Amino acid sequence: MLVAFLGYALLVTLKHLLKRSASEYSPAQALKRRSELYSVDIVLPTVEGREIWLRRVTKREHDQEKLLQQLRVELPERLEPIQILKCSADSAIA
Repeated sequence: MLVAFLGYALLVTLKHLLKRSASEYSPAQALKRRSELYSVDIVLPTVEGREIWLRRVTKREHDQEKLLQQLRVELPERLEPIQILKCSADSAIA
């Protein structure tokens, strides 16, 4: 019940933010356009056997940029990469 209420509260908040900024998007449309933004990890192996991890956000289209401005959301160009630690095959070590 709590999760449903929180989801509803977030949806109503998004609706009011869009209305306040005179956006032409409905909350459903705004969520759909926002869901089309991705972050990508680029892993580059080096000669020494190490890996260089770079995390980038996909390029935003004009209407996505407009929506983010209306919601007053700023996305960074670069994000800190999250390295995935490799687990040991032996569960006693992991």
